[in-house]
Amino acid sequence: MSKPRGGRKSVERRPSRKEIMRERQAAAATMTVEDLAAALGIGRNKAYEAVRTGEVKALRFGHRWLIPRAEIARLTGSAPATVTT
Repeated sequence: MSKPRGGRKSVERRPSRKEIMRERQAAAATMTVEDLAAALGIGRNKAYEAVRTGEVKALRFGHRWLIPRAEIARLTGSAPATVTT
């Protein structure tokens, strides 16, 4: 019979900073242009062009564009994601 080996206790792993930021971004009411491109299956340049020309409603804060999730839902034909706290 073998003897049980001693070792580290099973400790619950804490989420990394990147994982926390990803979760917060997923719950946010807005998305980035890169997220828009991924959702629509188009390239990043085409997504920026759509935002600049007004095809996609977006808000600009300095150099950053933010697209409401409701706008992406309208474009993809799906129901908008709800934010829960």
